[in-house]
Amino acid sequence: MVNQNERKNAMTQETNKPAFTERFGGLKGTIWRNPGTDGKPDRYTVSYSRSYKTANGQWKETTSFSAIDNLKLGHLVGKVTDRIAELKAIDASGQTPASEDE
Repeated sequence: MVNQNERKNAMTQETNKPAFTERFGGLKGTIWRNPGTDGKPDRYTVSYSRSYKTANGQWKETTSFSAIDNLKLGHLVGKVTDRIAELKAIDASGQTPASEDE
């Protein structure tokens, strides 16, 4: 088990690395961990984006969504919300979350 200070030190070394990324089709929800201060628990924020390919074959991302994307986004929001609940439970237990690569 890793204590909270060790976990925060490890997170500092991995600056700007998402806590988790959930995908659904061309949509992506990126979960960011924000370390708590003064004994408060870590907070999580989410950014959503959509990947698309330009006419010349280059991949881009946008934060604008079509009506159909909004339906898909609703599904993605549910998955991201569940993952944040899991991350908070892991935080409360003092364990280290598994890497996305594992």
